Amino acid sequence: MFLLFSNSSAPVVQEFSIFEAMNNKSITATFESIGKYSGNSVHSKIINNTSKDIKILVPAGTIYIPENDEEQTLIQLEDDFIVLHKRETINHRFSGFCTESNDLVPSNQNTMTIAHNQNPKLKKMIHYMKGKSIDRGAYQDAVWSITDNQNVSNIYGENSETESFKDYLLTLTGQKKEWYSSPQHVSVSEGRIVRETTLITGKLDFDCAKGTNVYQDIHKQNGDDVHVSDKYMTAKYGKVTYTFTLKVRGWEEGKYYIRLHDGANEITRYYFEV
Repeated sequence: MFLLFSNSSAPVVQEFSIFEAMNNKSITATFESIGKYSGNSVHSKIINNTSKDIKILVPAGTIYIPENDEEQTLIQLEDDFIVLHKRETINHRFSGFCTESNDLVPSNQNTMTIAHNQNPKLKKMIHYMKGKSIDRGAYQDAVWSITDNQNVSNIYGENSETESFKDYLLTLTGQKKEWYSSPQHVSVSEGRIVRETTLITGKLDFDCAKGTNVYQDIHKQNGDDVHVSDKYMTAKYGKVTYTFTLKVRGWEEGKYYIRLHDGANEITRYYFEV
């Protein structure tokens, strides 16, 4: 009987944070904008200066600062890992999200530097996000709810973890909970971000007597009519709950309300903002 032993094993890969690796010269890294304010928005060239394979952690909370200080600083919300073989050079894109929506969108090929985020609320948000299946479409509006005081209701997501995330952000920002979500259409005009509310959607809950005909009209906050209809639904006894959806793209900015009534008497109002 023979016992075979082997001294071979997989090589140990050293792991560094990108900040440590740049400081100790293990890598050389450059960063530049690709002309986007959100998502895969930063291009990087990274060179492994060592004769060993290395693993680089680019941590959530890394910020990308443009050379032009009139342009937006971006923040990374998830950890990113890169493995480089000895002496290897790679090109990589990082996912960054705008933290200054009123500044200019980073211009294409604008040089950027990296640093650690110092905003305590963003730190708490990133810590909360770890390991959760939050809709990635919520990331940018989540950042703006902290950095630009944008309404948490702008975040739209259909899974439960995204809804819980919105509740967390309400606590973190001190905002009140709205009955609706108001997803935004975001575009860039002359280098600046333009946001427009496209939809108001949420649950309407109210008590009603059986057989009541329920009408819904839309008014501006001052009472001016926006939409008045003779269509109605006939309610069952007790609490009525239904999903309300209203397209508002192109509407004038301001406050509005839904007026529910039985044709003569008001049942309740739901206010929203465009």
